[in-house]
Amino acid sequence: MNKKARVGVVGAGWWSGRVHLPEIVKNKDAELVAICDANMDRAIESKEMFNAELAFDNIEDALKIGLDCVLITTPHNHHFLPALAALKAGADVMIEKPMVLSPLEAWELVRVAAENNCNLHMGYTFPHSSHVQKVRDLLRENRFGELELGVGLFAGNISPLYRGDEGVQQEEGTPFVSQIDTYASKKSGGGQLYTQTTHVVSTMLFLTDAIPTSISGVLNDSSQTVDSSNSLIMRTRDKFFATFGSSGAMTDHNNRIEEYKIIGKLGHINLDTCKGTLETQIKPEALFTHAPLPQELVNPMSETSRALISTFLKKTSVVASGVLGALTVEVLEATRRSSLERKTIDINPPINSAGEFDPKLIKDGDS
Repeated sequence: MNKKARVGVVGAGWWSGRVHLPEIVKNKDAELVAICDANMDRAIESKEMFNAELAFDNIEDALKIGLDCVLITTPHNHHFLPALAALKAGADVMIEKPMVLSPLEAWELVRVAAENNCNLHMGYTFPHSSHVQKVRDLLRENRFGELELGVGLFAGNISPLYRGDEGVQQEEGTPFVSQIDTYASKKSGGGQLYTQTTHVVSTMLFLTDAIPTSISGVLNDSSQTVDSSNSLIMRTRDKFFATFGSSGAMTDHNNRIEEYKIIGKLGHINLDTCKGTLETQIKPEALFTHAPLPQELVNPMSETSRALISTFLKKTSVVASGVLGALTVEVLEATRRSSLERKTIDINPPINSAGEFDPKLIKDGDS
């Protein structure tokens, strides 16, 4: 009989109830062993709803039963401790975005994962898109020459989340809603920066393998509210730099914008992860329009939990890595600081000249 991965889910909220738990239940390679939530009543309700074996209100007890894979879907500011505990217990881990709120915590998770020979995944969906992977392959082959400019625009209508409106989460097939302050509180990591800007930044980093070195950013928040729109310029170790704009204030989420433009000396890329379209042009060839993706593959949400399980079983490799998550946290935190301090923020991620994570390069203190 083929081995199944023993899976635990930490956080029985909106996204886990809508996406992850149903996908794990359908996955023939997985056994849903435990659901853990700080609210024991919700943990028990979720266990019964998804036919899990056990329910817990803390990660430590859940780990005692032996878990191969742990999926973290708690509020943003509660990702670090359960992920750290799971990695130290030797489990593979997937963390929903954003990874954490602190760069130091992010790199600590990357370090512990490497130290314990664990796979660390991020819950970013777009790196699993075949269009995104195609562009990354072309860029790694240097088909577009030396990169000069990247532009990312990511916008939708999710401002109700930032006002604490639970109604926006009442979608068909969604059994639970998030805590109100998950998206509406700065302390929890609410606002556009951590909810959607994290997508556009991580996707550009995934596409280009860029290592950020400085950030200039602006958020439209105040002392009372989280940001609903923001913009930033990211400089990297190469001559390449990228600009990003992101907003949750659109009037119609069905007409959201998810566009990426990358310009190199030998060609350019037009990628739309909402419409599922891709255009590339490489000198001296004409503009090439790739086959559009079917709607169900435009945002492959089911692939994140599937990757966690299949990688543990050694069927596939990590796609959206912990290093990608940590680099994204570096950019987001620098953007927040840049807006607050009204200056450019320099960053120096612990990535060596070969582009690999080096724990000896981690510096004490805030990045």
